[in-house]
Amino acid sequence: MSNPWETPEGRVVWKTEAQYWQWLRGALRRLWSDYPLRKVWKQSQLRPVTAQERLDKLFHPSTKNVGQCSFCGQWMAGSKLECDHLVESDGCTSKETAESFLWHCGGLIAKDFRLACKPCHKIQSLSQRNGVSFEIAEATKKAIQFEKAKTDKAYILEKGKMPERNAKLRREQLVRLILGDGDALL
Repeated sequence: MSNPWETPEGRVVWKTEAQYWQWLRGALRRLWSDYPLRKVWKQSQLRPVTAQERLDKLFHPSTKNVGQCSFCGQWMAGSKLECDHLVESDGCTSKETAESFLWHCGGLIAKDFRLACKPCHKIQSLSQRNGVSFEIAEATKKAIQFEKAKTDKAYILEKGKMPERNAKLRREQLVRLILGDGDALL
């Protein structure tokens, strides 16, 4: 059996094997976004907005259901919450990992999920991807925001430090400063 990316048709669609696995991963992630058990579980974790919350205008007037983020503890509209996998996947980069990724996207049950707000979910994903703590990942996200706004050097100077000579070292410096450990190594 020939690999899909090696067939004449496949060569037109995917220039490399990596592009094929990237496509397959995306297709399986779409399965996750429509996974019925995930939807039912998420709905079971939400509660209706109370009359007092409506009076206090804690949520947008159109908000019907709210839930609590497992990471930051904030209560927010269900539409602002995502289902996070408790166990990270091994990805989808080969035939060997594709089946486990399929089960990761379409074979999990309620005990495998937790609610996370979108910002916390992104931080958790970065944490898992880089093998660092949630706190370091959160500080890294903030450092990236400084870099994008081109305020990284000003922030470092404001903290009484001289900015490092290149972007990689400056990011590490920013992370240390954000964590409050300006001179410590990560």
